[in-house]
Amino acid sequence: MRQRILALTVAAAGVAFVTAGGLSLVTPPAVTPVSAVITANHIPTQNDKLARRAGSRHHAGTTSGSRQSGSASAHGSGLKPVLTGLLNRQGVPPAAYRAAEGGYDIQGTHDDQGIADVGYVSWAELQPTAGGPIAADNSIDQAVADVRAWNAANPTHQEGLKLRVEAGIHSPSWALDLGGACVQVTDPTSGTSGCCPRFWTSAFSTAYYQFEAELAARYDTVPEIREVDMAKNTTVYNESMIRQIQSPSTVAALTAAGYSSSVDEQQQLQDIVSLGTYWKHTHVGFAFNPYQTVNPTTQDEAFTQQMISAGRAALGDQLVLENNSLRQGYLSGNGDYQAMYADMCATGGPMGFQTATLGKVGSLATVLHGAIAWGAASLELPTGYQSQLTPGQLIGYEPLFK
Repeated sequence: MRQRILALTVAAAGVAFVTAGGLSLVTPPAVTPVSAVITANHIPTQNDKLARRAGSRHHAGTTSGSRQSGSASAHGSGLKPVLTGLLNRQGVPPAAYRAAEGGYDIQGTHDDQGIADVGYVSWAELQPTAGGPIAADNSIDQAVADVRAWNAANPTHQEGLKLRVEAGIHSPSWALDLGGACVQVTDPTSGTSGCCPRFWTSAFSTAYYQFEAELAARYDTVPEIREVDMAKNTTVYNESMIRQIQSPSTVAALTAAGYSSSVDEQQQLQDIVSLGTYWKHTHVGFAFNPYQTVNPTTQDEAFTQQMISAGRAALGDQLVLENNSLRQGYLSGNGDYQAMYADMCATGGPMGFQTATLGKVGSLATVLHGAIAWGAASLELPTGYQSQLTPGQLIGYEPLFK
């Protein structure tokens, strides 16, 4: 039985875990010690970049080589290389920073409820008619064309794309009332509100998986798309373990509509495994959080650990373990997030992170150091990161994410 993680801190050359048996330092295997290129007051330079690339780095059986290179998953040699490096969260990076980053999140437009996309593409804009084809010349097609042109012009700095597809309140209008009338949900942190379909019903599930099959058939073999993040059981964000439990009205509405955490858990275990059914050649990301339960209203980190283990067992290194909340305050101390990060590190990569918003992330440089020490393959930068790091500073970090 795995020992219960009590605390986690970032160390210079790895991750320090405090367990019931005491403090132990776990260093990612075959890693050039981070302390060799990073100190608390040191921004990596071009010399550090060259020194780093002189060695090699391994992630759960994969080895990095040249920019955006990679190795095959246990699922076969047809798996595209894992997406690596720093990623711009909302589409094409600013021109001055583009050479310092490894790619970007595909940026859509808006959903049928008028909510603007932020670092994702809504299901609503991709499949406007029930059971219909994927929309032509959509945001994905435009991003693929952009990166294909960039890669042709920049053979030594190849970019990759992350495709995050949002359902929940971002589902198409024709899907909102499948299985029953949609449910009004509100995220108390951002204030984002919308009508959420009953994602736990068979009617919604059938429509969603038909859409995913269509999407995979069109984009799974597109080389520029290195990672896909999508999950059926979502409300406001593509974070299926968040249920806005701090909003009493949301909890009441979900409960009244027939939602239960026990059914949700069963479906999520099935959903993470099903990613490999549709996507055969692309890495798939899943955003983990301490699981929020509605019945009762609490957090269940044990279920999060169960999901991490089940996903890795089913998908091998095709699965990218992810979290979209990384911030300075979570790099040390005790709590459910610290326990979850420890479990992710113990499970092994590939791993990817999105930072918290600029106002919550703290020192962005410190967070980059922490993600590198944990062996992250990629990190999505917060909107407005230019206020903390220049292009010259950022370019020193980017190649360390492998």
